[in-house]
Amino acid sequence: MSEKKYKSISEVSKILNLKKHVIRYWDSKFDGLSVRLNSNKQRFFNNDNIIKLREIKNALYKNGKHNYSLDLANTIANKKNINLHEEKKLVSFSSKNFIYELKLISQNLKRVLKSL
Repeated sequence: MSEKKYKSISEVSKILNLKKHVIRYWDSKFDGLSVRLNSNKQRFFNNDNIIKLREIKNALYKNGKHNYSLDLANTIANKKNINLHEEKKLVSFSSKNFIYELKLISQNLKRVLKSL
């Protein structure tokens, strides 16, 4: 007996150990997921979709930790042949932006405290 060409979201959820709502969210946010909808608007995934979801999961979560933003994970998942140097540059850029944002928040909080 041959393997099914498409799998339901429940089957994919079990395969990837992800909640169904996470898969639905990623489907709406990530490029390259051409999920098939049936007449009842139920999602069905082919093997390429499952591989893409696995790449996204691996980019977002390594060693059980949340590593990257969704945008960065999308970039990484779309570049199958990304080399380590490029990945480090992307992470470094993301980290610098995060630090900058934290500094701005800190400055704003200090201003608020002074005004109280």
